[in-house]
Amino acid sequence: MTAWVERRVGAGARDDRGSASVFVIGLFVMLMVVAGLVVDGGRAINARAALSDDAEQAARAGANRLDLVVLRDTGEVRIDPAAAEAEARDFLLVRGYANEEIETDADAERVRVQLEQDVPTQLLSLILVNSFHVSGGATARAAVGINAEIAGAP
Repeated sequence: MTAWVERRVGAGARDDRGSASVFVIGLFVMLMVVAGLVVDGGRAINARAALSDDAEQAARAGANRLDLVVLRDTGEVRIDPAAAEAEARDFLLVRGYANEEIETDADAERVRVQLEQDVPTQLLSLILVNSFHVSGGATARAAVGINAEIAGAP
């Protein structure tokens, strides 16, 4: 009976050969996915912050474009919508954004800018996640003096 037990123990040990290799490969793949989430996720967060910052600056540049005729005739502060949209778009084009990444909207009270971009991944492309889609936006109103601005929250 001892020989039978030795054969079974020996056979079981042979069946387990290589299982540590499979575990190590699985662990390595999981570590690469986590590293990819950290690296590429950080890149996506940074890209979103940059888009938001650029959208804020473009909206402010657009909100500076006042309708001077109305201002001179009535003293009322109003944004010139066409000039504001053009100014915001030009600001972003100079910063290197493509026309299709920019969305602008303006009226007499506010300028709204929305940016969208695809950020390519580095590590997550190994598991076929090739990019993240990020967006950022901002709204600005014209301000006059220290505490006077066009009424209404953005």
